[in-house]
Amino acid sequence: MKIPREKIALLIFVVLLVAVGLTSIGYFYTSRNFNVAASYVDDQVGSLGDYTVVVYNGTVQPEEEDDSADDDPGAFWLDGSLSTDKEGSDAQKEEGSRILDLGDVESQLGGKIFLSEVNDLYREKGASVLSLDLSQPGYYSEPQVFTAGDRKIGVLEIDYYVSDRKLRKITDELREEGATAIICITRTTALVASPASVDVLIVTSAEKGVTPEGAFVDGCFIVRTPEVGSIGALVINHANVVSARVTSPE
Repeated sequence: MKIPREKIALLIFVVLLVAVGLTSIGYFYTSRNFNVAASYVDDQVGSLGDYTVVVYNGTVQPEEEDDSADDDPGAFWLDGSLSTDKEGSDAQKEEGSRILDLGDVESQLGGKIFLSEVNDLYREKGASVLSLDLSQPGYYSEPQVFTAGDRKIGVLEIDYYVSDRKLRKITDELREEGATAIICITRTTALVASPASVDVLIVTSAEKGVTPEGAFVDGCFIVRTPEVGSIGALVINHANVVSARVTSPE
């Protein structure tokens, strides 16, 4: 009778362990979705005092969207993950696709969208703002740490294939300098062996499966820059949960 009892006890232990694991995973995703949804609400009411916003200009040409999106092989680790790991409801995604009502944008900015004006609009909402100029490839090829309010953000640009080990070495150095969030800029995900060591991966060309609204893969938020003339923004809350917005003149 001793052996069956030990097996039963072991079975109960395994079941409890699995239950705890599933509960932890469920809590993680529920918490992340709640944070993303809350950021949309705070954005709409203009209360972003605890947020950091990274604003960047669009780099994708309209013809690039049509001609090259299907030809880009992307990264092997992508494998359609961006289209399945959605944050928040469809209604929240639609609501958060623009940082402001377009009528307000046109009245305040004269129908044109500029990086500096979007910076000011977010500052008026109380957010700490970091502006990235992505119009010149290679501008951030030297890894560096920027300060936005109380937060330090590491930024690096990749224009060559980088292994997971190499990328982790760079990000570790940025974190040692105090960076609490790390943004990697690249033309295509095919240049990155794994995005796991960075918090955000910004793709500057039209790549199949990568959208301006972004999604999570391996804990990294992967997002594409919008078309030229539009402005993208990463909204980061106190828990480092990221969501994306796009402001367009059209």
